[in-house]
Amino acid sequence: MLTLLFSGKSEISSVVYKVGECMQELIKLWKEHEASHGEKNGETSVTGPTLEIRIPSEHVTATNRQVRGGQLWGTDIYTDDSDLVAVLMHTGYCRPTASPPPSAIQELRATVRILPPQDCYISTLRNNVRSRAWGAAIGCSYRVERCCIVKKAGGSIDLEPCLTHTSTVEPTLAPVVVERMMTTRAAASNALRQQRFVREVTIQYNLCNEPWIKYSISIVADKGLKKTLYTSARLKKGEVLYLETHSCRYELCFNGEKIIKASQLSQVHEGENEKNQNHTSNSTNGERNDSENTVVDVFRWSRCKKLLPQKVMRSLGIPLPLEHVEVLEENLDWEDVQWSQTGVWIAGKEYSLARVHFLSVN
Repeated sequence: MLTLLFSGKSEISSVVYKVGECMQELIKLWKEHEASHGEKNGETSVTGPTLEIRIPSEHVTATNRQVRGGQLWGTDIYTDDSDLVAVLMHTGYCRPTASPPPSAIQELRATVRILPPQDCYISTLRNNVRSRAWGAAIGCSYRVERCCIVKKAGGSIDLEPCLTHTSTVEPTLAPVVVERMMTTRAAASNALRQQRFVREVTIQYNLCNEPWIKYSISIVADKGLKKTLYTSARLKKGEVLYLETHSCRYELCFNGEKIIKASQLSQVHEGENEKNQNHTSNSTNGERNDSENTVVDVFRWSRCKKLLPQKVMRSLGIPLPLEHVEVLEENLDWEDVQWSQTGVWIAGKEYSLARVHFLSVN
């Protein structure tokens, strides 16, 4: 992608963009900066140097093979192997059009700031360009701080970013023509009714670029007459539910049982109808009652400290060991977990969800 031209031992006079070339020179520059900063202050730097990158005008087009190939990971802060032209289109400095810039333009000059690797890189659809997500630190990162047009006749024009034209993450796959479900012959003859019964393919890539299921309340809500298929029952049998927002991953797992004394239970159910006060052998929420005590299933809600691939998670153990999670809520009753169309409420706090996945030890 880039060719670095040096004037002197350590100073960079100019950086020339070339399609398809790697950015190992930038990684090397970041490591040198990190080492020199650490020697002076005894700690690593949170920001690195800036570079001015010259992009010939013929490369500033959506037909650039790096742009067409989606070589773009992150939002605002990007991985070191993200293509700079794709980044400029994603940030709105230039439009993703197939036609090259006007002939009067000689090149674009972008100033980028080299940054340390991030724990994760978020995917967004912005300015009709979708960036990809990546769930691990890699090499170094960068962000664009300035971009301008250089004219052949001389002079330059500063460009402004457009960071507000965003939209929510959409399904990775959605072949609605294939997956179709209709109820009656009348529905088959009515195009509007057909659309009403189209089922969406729900595969998305998670923050580690692995296929997961797009969040839907139908995936996690208890349904049907078989209680063994309820989400709470699946968790009790050893499965663990992992849920992702656009930037974080959470873990919901079974955490054992707790005993509620009859005196406490009567206070909890005070004011409810007689049906809720009666003792039964089993309840729908995993409660077991005897004449004095009630045993209730409890669950744990945690945030994963690092975004790990499934293979690594299985090697560590499911659910993840405590050193790999931050426990947010412990000993939750199942009634404290409330699912909605857009996410989940845990002990009164809302989490907007994008993806879900069940994992088990086997």
